[in-house]
Amino acid sequence: AILAQVRPAHSGELNRRQSSPSHYSMGGGGKGGYGKWGGGNTNQLMAMLSTMMGPYGKGKGKGNKFPGSGLRNFKHDCKVWIGGLPADSCSKELNMALKEYMSAAGTCQYVEVGKTGNGGAAFKTAEEAQQAITMLNGSTFQDSVIQVDVWTKKEAS
Repeated sequence: AILAQVRPAHSGELNRRQSSPSHYSMGGGGKGGYGKWGGGNTNQLMAMLSTMMGPYGKGKGKGNKFPGSGLRNFKHDCKVWIGGLPADSCSKELNMALKEYMSAAGTCQYVEVGKTGNGGAAFKTAEEAQQAITMLNGSTFQDSVIQVDVWTKKEAS
């Protein structure tokens, strides 16, 4: 608004922007103006919104909730199904101990047991997975007789 007052008017008339008191309050007005409504700095607005929204703002994604995405990364013929473990006993420690136990049959790369007591293990090769089924099915792991069987896809229900 100060710049508009300093600039001389053409042909002896006052420019409408210079004389209109409503444009002073709006901070310059017009396209590409400055101030409150006239196309001011939108980055300041975005910075304020992102501060208010915290981690719930747009555009950042949700991150990877499931890093490695578990057994999905392995081929079906390299995976075995595991059952017979007590329900609600799943933990990182149990998975690590079971992975070590399953490694007796070959190179066990991943083990995951869910809260139902069922889970799966992934081996490096399909032959090692087959060997784990013959060796470890019916064996005892931490006071539980475990079942080791072929990995099958879930049936659509």
